Amino acid sequence: MTAIGMRAFIRALCTIIAAHLTVLLPPSRTEASDKLRLQLMWTHQAQFAGIYVAVSKGYYAREGIDLEIIEGGPGIAPIERLRTADADVALAWLPAALAARLRGHDVVNIAQIFRHPGIAIVCRRGPGLQSPADVSGKTIGVWNTGDELQVRYWLRTLGISRDSVRIVQQRSDALDLIERRVDCATAMMYNEYWSILQSGLSPGELFHVRFADSQQGFLDDGIYVNAETLQDKQRHQALVRFLRATLAGWQYARENPEEALAITMASAPGVDAAHQRRMLQSVLQLIGNDRNAGLLELSSYWSGVGVMASEAAKGQDVQRAAHAGWTHSIWRATKPAGGDPFALSQSTRHYLTETVRSRWFYVLDLVGTVAFGIAGFMRAEQRRYNLWGALILTLLPAVGGGTLRDLLVGGDRHPPFMFKDPTYLYLVLAIVALGAWLARILPEGAVGSRTFERSLTFFDTVGMATFTVIGAQVALIAGLHWFWVPFCAALTCAGGSMLLDVVTGREPRTFQGEPYEEIAVLGGLMLLLGLWLANKFEHSQALVAAVILATMASVFVLRLCVVKYRLRSYRLRA
Repeated sequence: MTAIGMRAFIRALCTIIAAHLTVLLPPSRTEASDKLRLQLMWTHQAQFAGIYVAVSKGYYAREGIDLEIIEGGPGIAPIERLRTADADVALAWLPAALAARLRGHDVVNIAQIFRHPGIAIVCRRGPGLQSPADVSGKTIGVWNTGDELQVRYWLRTLGISRDSVRIVQQRSDALDLIERRVDCATAMMYNEYWSILQSGLSPGELFHVRFADSQQGFLDDGIYVNAETLQDKQRHQALVRFLRATLAGWQYARENPEEALAITMASAPGVDAAHQRRMLQSVLQLIGNDRNAGLLELSSYWSGVGVMASEAAKGQDVQRAAHAGWTHSIWRATKPAGGDPFALSQSTRHYLTETVRSRWFYVLDLVGTVAFGIAGFMRAEQRRYNLWGALILTLLPAVGGGTLRDLLVGGDRHPPFMFKDPTYLYLVLAIVALGAWLARILPEGAVGSRTFERSLTFFDTVGMATFTVIGAQVALIAGLHWFWVPFCAALTCAGGSMLLDVVTGREPRTFQGEPYEEIAVLGGLMLLLGLWLANKFEHSQALVAAVILATMASVFVLRLCVVKYRLRSYRLRA
């Protein structure tokens, strides 16, 4: 083949390859951008710095999003702009969203930029006004954008009658407080508070209460869309890309605050640079800096809902309206696939934690603790130990397994649970005291009677079922890999008894053929599988509770079957 023929052949081959690649490769996102209109809550300022950065750095363009930013201001209600289809996405406060849902507007939170509420009530010190307890008879300025509900709830927690306080509409720039038109005023700690200080007032002339410190604040700067938007697959994917770009913008702003400030100043000409710098610093603290940035934390969400419900005429209507007022599906889709396949979603994690912290579950936990403690005291009574020996032998099975588990898991489990809640120690002391007294007055053999043994077995089984769930829950909430879940369940159930056997110089009975840890392992695996299925239903707390109850019932039945039919596990030698 000649040189000319070879060049022609290569050109033809390259043309064919390029044609195939054009067909096989997905189109560039910039070629088919999705148009989105974002309504801000207020005028251009550092409160929205991450968005400006994402535009400036091309993050939205890279994600195939053609973003139009609509400036907010006095008289502009972002949620209302969603209802009238003048915006596709809106930044808004939780009270505004819940109020819209109560009116029948199905608006949904898809992400939460500010992890913590930034609102506070600021008061000028003066005669008769030195602390929150002195606000009775004073005038408080509010914006009536939901902040008035927080003020009323705050007054109720202080035991101050609403009628003893005058609540008035204030201007949006904190001038009413500065000019002494009001004694106290609601203010955003990243905005109006700095304006108050900039006016010449010193921190010593003021006192303020951040509602977030007492779990009273409403979440602000949530990202909201109309629910129908989520049903459209193409729009759903566009929202995923929009959120990914937005979070990337905030991440860059956190790492490069001075550049983010410069970009903000370019987007908001005429604003005060020093004020915007302070605002950006405060805002970045509200956003946080971890892998859950942008995630709506359900504990904070429901805390705000509870405040609003308590101030509403029909609180149950508020609770119902809030039920499906959020989704984590957009936020989860921004994260790369992979990792632990059985990792809990944030909603399932929340429901699991809330159930385990409930009063009824706590009572079952205490019942199990008592049963395990009685078993240990009986061992001490059989060996005729003194009170100190009885205390140690009662303590080990009652709390030993959970303490071992917490020491191994560490993190939020340190110090171990028994040091955080003295109730467990009180129960152990009560068992020893009551047991020592009964040992003197009961006839010989009463403690070892068949009725007593059956009762002890029943309560021991209740404790085992409860401890199985608690042990598995600790591993799941700690974010351990799935295979540690059954291990923690077994350790919580049997760890204390094994310590008891070691102290008393006896081979652990669970090593000699009686299935015990095996049942806890099966219970942990069952809970794990059930919660994995519950991940698919993010608004169903009842499903998580059902999984927990089913696990406990299964462990309870299996344990009773082992006792009744004297079942034995496989042994290395017959």
